[in-house]
Amino acid sequence: MGNSVKLEVLTGQELIERRHVSDVSPQRFVRDYFLPNRPLIIEGATAGWTAASWTLDNLSQYLPDQKVSVRNNQSGVLFDANTMAFEAADMPLHQYLHLLRTGANRTPMYLAQTNLARMVYRPERYVPRLDYLRTADYHLQSNIWVGTPGLATPCHYDFAHNFYHQIYGHKQITLFAPEDAAGLYPNPKIPAISLVDVAAPDLDRFPAFSRATPIQFVVSPGDSVFIPAGWWHYVASTYDNNISINQWFLRLWSRNTQQLKMIPPMLNHAFRHMFLSENR
Repeated sequence: MGNSVKLEVLTGQELIERRHVSDVSPQRFVRDYFLPNRPLIIEGATAGWTAASWTLDNLSQYLPDQKVSVRNNQSGVLFDANTMAFEAADMPLHQYLHLLRTGANRTPMYLAQTNLARMVYRPERYVPRLDYLRTADYHLQSNIWVGTPGLATPCHYDFAHNFYHQIYGHKQITLFAPEDAAGLYPNPKIPAISLVDVAAPDLDRFPAFSRATPIQFVVSPGDSVFIPAGWWHYVASTYDNNISINQWFLRLWSRNTQQLKMIPPMLNHAFRHMFLSENR
């Protein structure tokens, strides 16, 4: 749909800053956002990236035509927030892209959280390290997400800082500060995931959700969002087919195995399933 997409006017946007990359030096980013754990929308951070030109029409020119695990669900929910269960089908990448381009898919489909390092040699050729992180001692994991309208991930938080880059199409993102955790009703078995359906909350079952403060906004191609560790986020493919890339700062989790061993077994399972999964 491109520029013809009509974007909604969402709430809480005044609670997050939107700045052009030229207005955010590495020093300012670290001082004003990274260290205070404040989210930020940055415009133009991906300018010049090879990946910034990716579309459904040309993506197969850059990524190999290997089999990928495509999640699909009639409800549009990426996985069940209670069980982590999801439906998936393996198919060649070119077949999946053809389904999206032609609209032949019968249910919402998502190539979700696929590690680019397992698809291409030296993914930094396409997705470089941002200037904000060039001097930081962090390993980055870059994942690609390719989906259709009608999809959403349950509200959850990450254990690592995250840059979310919109490459093609649009996404609607809803953030909640860590202080809102009580109103999000963390899953007792997997506390990093909320039991609340943010798009249609059941206030009889989850009354405290009404006291949480959502920060909702739409990201377009060229937008990058810094989502600090611990910030809850709900990401919805509301408008059109889309391609996104996220980068996790994995210093804590990839290099400190002793701390990783201390995570409760169910939470450790959820972490590995959501954030370190391989193509199936």
